[in-house]
Amino acid sequence: MSVAIPEHVARFLQKPNVAVLATLSPSGRPQVTPIWFMYVEGHILINTSAGRQKLRNMRLHPAVALAIVDQETPYRYVQIQGRVARFDTETAAEDIDRLSQRYTGAPFQYSRGDRPENRVSVWIAPRRVTAMGL
Repeated sequence: MSVAIPEHVARFLQKPNVAVLATLSPSGRPQVTPIWFMYVEGHILINTSAGRQKLRNMRLHPAVALAIVDQETPYRYVQIQGRVARFDTETAAEDIDRLSQRYTGAPFQYSRGDRPENRVSVWIAPRRVTAMGL
């Protein structure tokens, strides 16, 4: 069951800070990855490419955590513990472009071996939200 994001946290999440995503590997070891994200309609949207370890981890263990640190004041941050609500390949190429525009101001540039049809959007439902310094 999702929790509502407080308004002051929602405002913070509109800033293009990088998040760090924590997932669990098949062996139970934590893995962390810096990622782009967007807060959309009560969920956290992230995007990755098929075959990435974080995607395999989330498919196996849908519980995740994110730490979003203010790039201007590193003692201001939000931690979100949540659960993957859904995986979406239909709008994934559009979603990575939206994320790229948010962070770079330009459409996403695919690296060798990656293609639009390889992208997967992951929608995370927040279960617990804590903030420091907001």
